[in-house]
Amino acid sequence: MMKNKKFDCVKMKWDIQQQISNEFPGIRDKKIHEIQMAKVMDSPILGPFYKKLRPAKRPSTK
Repeated sequence: MMKNKKFDCVKMKWDIQQQISNEFPGIRDKKIHEIQMAKVMDSPILGPFYKKLRPAKRPSTK
């Protein structure tokens, strides 16, 4: 017997994708990503957190 879930991650993902589509109509995914990352980096909470998570770039071995 299946239980009723209070939280549905697939539905949440679908809803978020629909919100993004409505917020950025006609804009390509790459540009949307750039806009969203700029918002994250400007956030006083998410910006510093994201910077800590990003791996340091390694110097080129060429």
